[in-house]
Formats: sequence, structure tokens, C-alpha cells
Amino acid sequence: MKNNQGVVMRSATAEVHITIDASQIESFERIVPIELSSIFTGYGPLPRVVGTQDQTGNWDGAGQSRTVLLSDGSSAQEALTDYQYPAYFAYTVNEFTGILRFLAKEAHGQWWFEQLPGTRTTSIRWKYEFISRKRWLEPVVCLITQHLWKAYMGKALRLSKAQVEAAAA
Repeated sequence: MKNNQGVVMRSATAEVHITIDASQIESFERIVPIELSSIFTGYGPLPRVVGTQDQTGNWDGAGQSRTVLLSDGSSAQEALTDYQYPAYFAYTVNEFTGILRFLAKEAHGQWWFEQLPGTRTTSIRWKYEFISRKRWLEPVVCLITQHLWKAYMGKALRLSKAQVEAAAA
């Protein structure tokens, strides 16, 4: 990834996948606006989400934003950067106030929803990228991203699946 001056920024990426027994539309409509505290319940040393505040809009269009509040007292700003109903959405997270503010400048999340042909099953792919604040922090950010954050993403995706499938049943 390059910044606005054309300088390559160092990043660490994690990606998780899952299939959900629900249509693409059902999956998208339930996951995009999902209550974050119901899926980010904490993982090891990573805090849980306790809520959001100052949300603009219904979380259904690029440019909408909110503050994500965490159980350790920290917060981050989240903003939708792309919204392509019912197949894709992307967001940026920045202005970290906890320990992450020393490690990462920002993060970028992307979700893809694809209806599997001839089924009610949806394949979901979620990619998350942290941009390291400093080059020498890259190994630490990579370690956290590939081990702790990726596992937390997997847990959040499984909890999302359970909610979508329960509602679609």
C-alpha cells in the first residue's frame, strides 16, 4: 500500500473465510450493520467491543463513521469507505487510543459476499490489513496480526455466522 506521497507503507494482513447457510442478501444485510459487541467478545489479550457511539447514518453507505469503544477503555474511529450492496463493503479504522496507537497508523477491512451457484449458501471472505506506524514495528504488528488478530477474526466470523443462520432459519 502507498500513502499519498507515493511511499510504500508497511502492512500486515490477515484473511478468514466461511460459508453461511443463508442467501447473499440475508448474509450481507445482517453482517454489515451487526452489533459489534455481539461478535467481538474478546480474544486472549485483545479487548472486547463494548459498543459504538456517534454513528452517522445507518451503516449502509461510504462516508458513514462511528467510534468503536473497547473494554480496556480505548477506542478507534471506523469509517465505511466502500459499500456495494449486497456483495462488498470496506472500511478504515484509525485514531486508535489504546496500545495499538503506538503500533499501527490505521487498518483497512474488506468483506466479500458471494452466493454459491444453485444454493442458498454464501461464501464470505474478510481481509484485514494493519499499517505499521514505524518500519521497526513491522515484525510486532505482523506477529499480532497473523496470530492474535486472525484468530479473533475467525471467532468473530463464526459468531456472525451463528447469528445469520439463526435469523435465516
